[in-house]
Order: sequence, then structure tokens, then C-alpha cells
Amino acid sequence: MNEKRPLTLNLFLLRLSSGAAGGFGGMLIAFIAFFALSTFLPATDANSLNFFSIIVTAFLATISGNTIVAASLTFMDHDKYKRRKTSITQVFLFNVILFFLTIPLYLLAIPLELTVGVATVHFLLSAFVSALIMEVLAGYQYSLLGIYASALGIFISIGMALILLNSTVSEQLIILGAMPTVWIILVVVSGFAELIYDNFLKTYGVDALSTQTDLGGDALVEEEKKDEEENEDEDEMDEV
Repeated sequence: MNEKRPLTLNLFLLRLSSGAAGGFGGMLIAFIAFFALSTFLPATDANSLNFFSIIVTAFLATISGNTIVAASLTFMDHDKYKRRKTSITQVFLFNVILFFLTIPLYLLAIPLELTVGVATVHFLLSAFVSALIMEVLAGYQYSLLGIYASALGIFISIGMALILLNSTVSEQLIILGAMPTVWIILVVVSGFAELIYDNFLKTYGVDALSTQTDLGGDALVEEEKKDEEENEDEDEMDEV
């Protein structure tokens, strides 16, 4: 079994810069798209224009932001995220599919005036699953640690989103700030969780979140199953 690589401050800062770069990159592209649509398209119907601006902004922000993060992580932490082309392709394809899946939700949200809420959920879900894709592709052995850390980070992001949606913060600011905020939270929480696990591993020596660690007696079950199969084969040979 390979030993887990401990998280260093330099490594954490590299990951944080990757998350921030992707988040702010997505925010910048979303801002340009939102400004262009609001400025150059004829405002014949304010509601339809606002809806169209939000959905295009959400699409460009999620596609660009998450793909930039995937690419940055493979450069900043190549020892972990080695499968650059596969990671970027999978993250990009997922975000395209997710966008088409969210279109019906946007359409349902129009009469209920929940478009910003749907856009926020879209941002959070896109970042969360993109992070999971990166962790799964990074390596089989410690994918569980990445999944737990990402889940914790997204729950914190959801809590912050609910607070902001019920505050006086403008809807445009929430939409534009969603990508950098959620990715910074994901990286910070992931780093904090990994640091705790590193200390747990150092103190107790139990690699509980390694997929190669048998915590449920699976090895015993497999051994018993193997013995049963060998006994059956021996019985068949005796009959012959």
C-alpha cells in the first residue's frame, strides 16, 4: 500500500490559486457576457432579457470556471492530478450536460421568480461534481477523502448561499460571485479536512479513508468465498 502524501502549505496554496483562478476566470467571463447582453440586445421584454442573460451567464461561467480549475489543478499539482486531458474533457462534458438538464428548471423558475436561486444551485452543483470528477480521476486509493471533503465544502457553500439569498445583496452580485466563492470554499475545506486526516493518520496509524483498507471484513468474506469455490472444484474433480 502506498503511503499518503502529506499536505504541505505550498501544495495547499497552489491548489487555492487554481481554484481562485478558475472561479474568478468564470466570474470575469460571466460579467462580460452579462454586460454585453444587457447593453447590446434590445430590451423589448425586460423579463425575457433578464432570463436570457442569466441562463447564458450561468452556462459560460460554469463551463469556463470549472474547466479552468481542472486545467490549473493538473499543472499546479501534477503529482496528484496527472490525467490532464481526461480531467479537462470529463469536466467540460459534464458541465455541458448539466446545463441542458437545468434548462427545464430555469423555465419553471420564471413564474415563481426563483431564477437566481436556480442559477445558484446550478453553480454549486457544477463545482461540486467537477471537484468529484477531479478527485476520482486523481487516484483510486484516496478518492474517498476527496469525496468527503468536497461534500463538506458544498454543504458550507449551500449554507452561505441561503444566507445571501435572504439578504439585501443584489442578485447580480450573487450570480457573479458564486463561482470564485464556491471554489475557494471547496479548496479551503478540502485542505482543512486533509490536514486533519494527515494528523489522524500520523497519530493512530490507521489509513481509514484509503480504498485499500478493509474496515468491513470484506477480505474475510472474499477468502471464505474463494475457499468455497475451491471446495466445489475439488468435489467436481472427485465426481469425474
